[in-house]
Amino acid sequence: MQLLQLLISGVAQGCIYGLIALGFVLIYKATETVSFAQGDLMMVGAFFGLAAMTMLGFPFWLSVPAAIIGMGLFGVVLERVVIRPILGQPAFSIVMLTIGVGYVLRGLITMIPDIGTETHTLPVPYANEVLRMGGLVVSAEQVVVIGS
Repeated sequence: MQLLQLLISGVAQGCIYGLIALGFVLIYKATETVSFAQGDLMMVGAFFGLAAMTMLGFPFWLSVPAAIIGMGLFGVVLERVVIRPILGQPAFSIVMLTIGVGYVLRGLITMIPDIGTETHTLPVPYANEVLRMGGLVVSAEQVVVIGS
């Protein structure tokens, strides 16, 4: 039973790594450049969702699409204002630009008082819930990660 629990936990962790890798591959296939700002953009999206739930009072089911739409709009603005003007330059310039965008995003988030320097947990409705199937105990968060 313990082996099965470890297997499920490993699959959930692998799904997270797979989504991250998929993001890198999609960006590379679309632009033929590695984006070093991907993790920072994911952080900004997470803060959008956190802000929607805690500051605006959105329920979880509404804050997720709000964060997706917000990041979509943010991505379009970032592409038009920052990335598009440098297209056609050597690939090294675009790589350095993505590193700079990452630093700027981290710096901007850090400057927000009481938010940017603290560790936060997204208040999801399935937090701390476990599913018991016989002797098997699986976290609801792992099931959501594998399902998505």
